[in-house]
Amino acid sequence: MKAKLNVIWSKESKLQFDKIIAYLRDEWTEKEVNKFILKLRTFEKVVSEFPELYAESKAGIRRAVLTKHHSVIYQIDKKDALIRVYTIFDNRQHPNRMK
Repeated sequence: MKAKLNVIWSKESKLQFDKIIAYLRDEWTEKEVNKFILKLRTFEKVVSEFPELYAESKAGIRRAVLTKHHSVIYQIDKKDALIRVYTIFDNRQHPNRMK
């Protein structure tokens, strides 16, 4: 059986997470906050076991769609046996403005 990979979140991805949680708390309810956190935890579990599940771009970057509004941008680091999460991207943004 293949070993699970650790998922490492960048500063940018943590910042985006905080922004999304703040928005959900301001505009919605704790139920939506908890649903979003559960989706991220599920993503971590799935991607650690099946890192190549999501489509890869030419640069080796992968995009996992969490919700219709959010995707996780990550890369597999085979050398260090890690999943490096770069950001949580708002799907409503223009792709060239990923921040």
